[in-house]
Amino acid sequence: MEFCKKTKIKRYTVVLEPTGKYYLSLQAEIPEPEKYSLTDKQVGIDVGVADLAILSNGLKYPSFDSSYFEKKAKVWQRKYARRRHLAKLLVLQDRNKKVLCPRSLESFTNWQKAQKSKAKYQAKAANQRRDYLHKLTTHLVKQYDVIAIEDLKTKNLQKNHHLAKSIANASWRMFRQMLEYKCEWYGKKLIAVDPKNTSRICSKCGYNSGAKPLEIREWTCSKCQTKHDRDINAAVNILHKGSTKPTGQGLTMVTS
Repeated sequence: MEFCKKTKIKRYTVVLEPTGKYYLSLQAEIPEPEKYSLTDKQVGIDVGVADLAILSNGLKYPSFDSSYFEKKAKVWQRKYARRRHLAKLLVLQDRNKKVLCPRSLESFTNWQKAQKSKAKYQAKAANQRRDYLHKLTTHLVKQYDVIAIEDLKTKNLQKNHHLAKSIANASWRMFRQMLEYKCEWYGKKLIAVDPKNTSRICSKCGYNSGAKPLEIREWTCSKCQTKHDRDINAAVNILHKGSTKPTGQGLTMVTS
């Protein structure tokens, strides 16, 4: 109710979800949010699969684990397919026998219940993933005045069938979108940098040691002998790019 008092509702939509639940969606004009206090801190973020966000200061935030909900959804998907197939056979049987009151597909409720159960677990996974991303991105925007990230093209990366599902589950695109609008809302700065060579260059001496297979998670610079965690080193390089290059040289200013 407090929300309604401070806002002007312009439009609303009622949606029936596959789970059988109704949702009310509001389009409203809200007051400009209060800016977060400045912290005088900046950070580079490398995104990954097992860990969604790896920070240049060594902190790591894991990806949301949706495996439980996915397994449940698959179980109910199989039940749904079997039950619907059986219902279709019984409907066809009634037609062939020319019974007086033939059953319709909709008269069988067991496959519809299975469909709703599958949708319920899919919705739970999506809602909890979104909630996790909201909490994480809000925390990052509160903590840092400048956030540098890789300007990744997730559509191109998802063409790799070995990585597509993992990238989708990690929700890189949603993570970036949330950072973008929250930085704009709360007076912070998000900078997207060219990801080229961020995992190849030693963040201490700048030597490019070449490409490394994804399974190599730690490596030692052959020039200065510094030992690196692959992802943290990339995050430090992302921060270096974001804090040293002027706009237009491999760097895109997303918000200001």
